[in-house]
Amino acid sequence: MSLTRREFLKLSGAVVVSLPFSEYAEYAVAGAVNIPVLMYHDISYQRREEETISPPLFAAQMEWLYDAGYRAVSFEEIDSLKAEDMRRAVIITFDDGYASFTDFAYPLFTEYGFKSTINIIGRHAGGFVSGNDPRLSWDECRFLAASRMVEIGCHTYDLHAWHGNLSRADAIAAFNKRLPQDLSAFQKVYTSELGRPAKILAWPYGRYDNTSIKIAKRAGFHYILSSNHHYFEQSDSRLDVPRFTIDNDAPLPLFRKIVERRP
Repeated sequence: MSLTRREFLKLSGAVVVSLPFSEYAEYAVAGAVNIPVLMYHDISYQRREEETISPPLFAAQMEWLYDAGYRAVSFEEIDSLKAEDMRRAVIITFDDGYASFTDFAYPLFTEYGFKSTINIIGRHAGGFVSGNDPRLSWDECRFLAASRMVEIGCHTYDLHAWHGNLSRADAIAAFNKRLPQDLSAFQKVYTSELGRPAKILAWPYGRYDNTSIKIAKRAGFHYILSSNHHYFEQSDSRLDVPRFTIDNDAPLPLFRKIVERRP
């Protein structure tokens, strides 16, 4: 059941504030088939970033999903799901490409048959950020993609930074100015490493506007993920997919309420 990063490498060959559920609940549309899209980051006993979740809490959440009869599906499966299947479906995503995925998520997903999406920062692949948080390498990404259980998405090539000295409007304008070249660089590397262009993009810090979406669409992305707390409906645009942040501030009772779409 436990698979260390070292064992995984041998095998492979190689800003959102958490809300109380009373605020989540209003986003469920009455009579609609709402899918919770869950957004994770690092899984660690150390709080290396604000959205970290501990391994025991993450394992408890996944065990509850499995025991309750939920399926974790891919984005490409959404269009073919029947309404009754949608009600027991979730989508699980990870941003930033932390290598802790191989230690704590992949073994569980293999056991439970859960599919997932990891959105990596191209420039950080295979490296370390802040000294002690390794990111997935391209070798690992190839192994995971080949399993057909994991989709590898884009979290930009090198635009994962927040300009705190700028207003939001100015920061987005600066972001959009660099975005075409950045996404082009990501697609070039991604295609070289994985043999095809990426289809999924997640905005860093949830920062984007309509211009950003147009640029991403031109770069070939089919599914564009935000950090807006809302449930996703089958009829919604794939170019603005909302997600719920799940971290240590989402204990199991709250997690269950989010997934079950109930107050």
